[in-house]
Amino acid sequence: MKVISRKAFLVGSGATLALPFFASLEKLAVAAPGAAEKARRFCSVFFPFGVSVPAKSDDPKNTDYQNYHWFPDGDGGREYQLSRSLEPLAEFRQDVTILSGLSHPHYREIATGHRNGGLFLNGANIVRGSANSVSLDQLIASHLEGTTRFPSLTLSSGGGVGVPLMAQTISVDRHGKFVPALSEPRQIFNRLFGVDEVGPAGLRPRRSVLDVTKESADSLLLRLNPDDRRAFEDYRQSIRELEHDLDRAEEWAAVPRPTVDQTAVNLDGFAKQGAQSYLDSMFELMYLALKTDSTRVVTYQIACEGTCIGDSFPAALGLPTHHNLSHSTRSEGGYARWAQYDRFLVEQLQKFLVKLRNTPDGDGTLLDSTVTLFGSGTSDTHIHKNYPLVVAGGGSLGLAHGQYLKYQEERPMNDLLLTIAHRFGIDRGSFGDSSGEIHEIAHA
Repeated sequence: MKVISRKAFLVGSGATLALPFFASLEKLAVAAPGAAEKARRFCSVFFPFGVSVPAKSDDPKNTDYQNYHWFPDGDGGREYQLSRSLEPLAEFRQDVTILSGLSHPHYREIATGHRNGGLFLNGANIVRGSANSVSLDQLIASHLEGTTRFPSLTLSSGGGVGVPLMAQTISVDRHGKFVPALSEPRQIFNRLFGVDEVGPAGLRPRRSVLDVTKESADSLLLRLNPDDRRAFEDYRQSIRELEHDLDRAEEWAAVPRPTVDQTAVNLDGFAKQGAQSYLDSMFELMYLALKTDSTRVVTYQIACEGTCIGDSFPAALGLPTHHNLSHSTRSEGGYARWAQYDRFLVEQLQKFLVKLRNTPDGDGTLLDSTVTLFGSGTSDTHIHKNYPLVVAGGGSLGLAHGQYLKYQEERPMNDLLLTIAHRFGIDRGSFGDSSGEIHEIAHA
């Protein structure tokens, strides 16, 4: 019955009606790349498994804490000293804030260290049957919709969405569904800068297939059990959003795509590139997407918490897999090897920030107009507390940096996400389990 009904549901897709009115479409009709309002951009980079955080030791021969602890030593403030892992950020000291003591408490209820990515940007409580909630990037993308050709760019080294609670994307849409991530450099480049294929005028439907088939769909719903009904509603919602995307794409069809130097990016897949070259390509594509104003919201999951190519990136340094590093701290030199890779990841962030700083944007730079959130959903191996977090840039949005914020009592990471949301003009009193803004970094 479902197969026959679904075919009937799609009949008539060649005659569509315009979508219901959306405020973003009205804005889209008059907006164009580089609109008068100063651009605000958001980028988040996530890595799994935490960082090297050896405990202090009374043994004078044990120098792991001094040498390989990710967080700066001391009580925080502006006179902090960067750890060895964070030293690559020295030139950006006044443009970054290091944070410790933040977490998503609901992670701990899941009782595993492999389910963090899909909750990193929302901290949703999904352990008791509750639906996932929108991630910060998609909240911002919805708020900015219509200002750029693509509302957001979702990337990961694994691609797709992964499996439930072990996501290969850190983006979650407003319906609680994971946003599939792109992972192949050539595919990403073509999506951003390729030539649209436009069919003959009038080829697009003029009425929505959902409206055409509403009566038969309503009749079908009465005959479905609750589980099938929910699945069918999800299917209808996906069709509605696809039509919305087509509408938006049609509005932008007359706007030429930016021209970029394709030779600046190695578009080969990971198998041909290797870890360092692949990471260079992914960060370059993120930068080009922001530089050309193709989108103002980008996320990148460097590695997933299951099996994906990102786990092998430490091989660029002659090290075992990332997951192996996180479980080898009791072996000789375990913390040193892990910290070596921690620093490698920070170096990727540093190179990205250099590109943003060196790119003019209005009366400032891309670094000024882009809030970049870098971090993980665990600290030590599978410990859902004290996340290693760096917030960079966004000075023109009202962020104040040059400090290490160390919270002795655990604080919801959603306080940080709420603070960032407010910098984009999103008017909401809370975000998930947030308790309020982090005023130390919000000066406007």
